[in-house]
Amino acid sequence: MKTLIVIVLTLMLAAVLVFGNLHWNSSSPEKTSTPAITNSDTNTEAEAEPEIDTEYYLEFAANWPEEAKEQLENKLNSNKTFKIILLGSNSIGSDSLGLQNYLKEALSEKYEKHVELESIVYENTTADYVLNNEKEKLVDLKPDMVIFEPFLLNDNNVVAIPDTISNISSIMEETTADLPDVTFILQPPNQIYDANLYPMQVAALQEYAKDQNLTYLNHWEVWPAGNDVTVNNYLNADARPNESGFKLWSDYLSDYLISE
Repeated sequence: MKTLIVIVLTLMLAAVLVFGNLHWNSSSPEKTSTPAITNSDTNTEAEAEPEIDTEYYLEFAANWPEEAKEQLENKLNSNKTFKIILLGSNSIGSDSLGLQNYLKEALSEKYEKHVELESIVYENTTADYVLNNEKEKLVDLKPDMVIFEPFLLNDNNVVAIPDTISNISSIMEETTADLPDVTFILQPPNQIYDANLYPMQVAALQEYAKDQNLTYLNHWEVWPAGNDVTVNNYLNADARPNESGFKLWSDYLSDYLISE
């Protein structure tokens, strides 16, 4: 009889414990969901991009055309990189020695990762560029600004000045048709010594820029005059810039692109 009573009491105790545990779990439904929400919020805050001081970088771009400044502001606000392309003849140099080397360092120091620069060097004439639809290479890079030296030394004594100007218009019009937000800035190639036709080409380019209300970077202001033999100190034997010439030219461009 005692054994039977012990068994009955044991079964009753087990039933009470099971029922109590089930009741406790059913009355606390929110206990498992809270930690997941807290962890999610913590991860989101940790991965958030730091806010960019837009005005700080726009101050450096004070000299830029208005449309370029607006595009830079848009890129900064969306945490994207503003891309500048140097487009020109051999006069702008190569990846190892040219304008790009000096300008990249200067731009990186001020704009940090928010502005990047690349170059496209074209060895033929403006007529060849248009005929061969070379602008596709430029469009593929999706630049926001193009600083364009329109191959004037390549066109020299090969393409008539009015045709060069017409080709320049075609290049910019066809590019902006694909990239409506791109800004073109014009500049001449390097100064050379004792030339005849070449200064007239450059003068025509400057006049065209004025007529079209385009920014023209007249870096010839810092070169020795074309009739000054010391200009050769900045040139190689092929009348393209040497290291001193690129430094002179790039300093001028840096002063424009980075307003202190």
